[in-house]
Amino acid sequence: MKANRLLHSMGLLLVAGLILSGCTNSSPTKHGKTASSSEQSSAPVNQSSSSTVNKKQSTTLWNDSKDQKLEQFINDWAPSMHQSYQKYSGQGNIRTKSGMEYPSDFNKTTVNGTNDSIGWAPSGKGPYSYNVVAIYNYDRPGNAATHITYAFAFHDGQPVALVDQSTNGTADWTPTKNADVANNFAKIANGDF
Repeated sequence: MKANRLLHSMGLLLVAGLILSGCTNSSPTKHGKTASSSEQSSAPVNQSSSSTVNKKQSTTLWNDSKDQKLEQFINDWAPSMHQSYQKYSGQGNIRTKSGMEYPSDFNKTTVNGTNDSIGWAPSGKGPYSYNVVAIYNYDRPGNAATHITYAFAFHDGQPVALVDQSTNGTADWTPTKNADVANNFAKIANGDF
């Protein structure tokens, strides 16, 4: 009888332990990975698929939608600078007033005075140190070979707006000092525009 009572007590403790452990797993906590795992697994299906879409968008560095937003920004911003930019179409080359033709002549240029590679990579992912996704050129009026050319690129996966205004010698791309251009490109690239 004593053995049955002991067995019965152990069974009750086991059941009580299982019930308590089940309760602690279902109550959300705000500490550690367990909470985020249980929060994710209890999310409704539509939120789960929404986060999958967001992950896909965040892993895509550049796409047509972002390209259109950049074009709209340039078209809205350029008149405030009394400039008009020509966009590289993705076919052939865009020629600057100084005679450079992009993207073909990227291999004849430097970035910040170094020989870091720069080249056309419309997805933002490519074999270059600077993978260019968009090129815009403005040739200043007059006879001089003055121009402002922007190369919107990704360097180590991060957006950077490069500019070249060289009139002779080797073209040298540097990060633009124009905060409007730099900040808006970063916002567009990061999906915050």
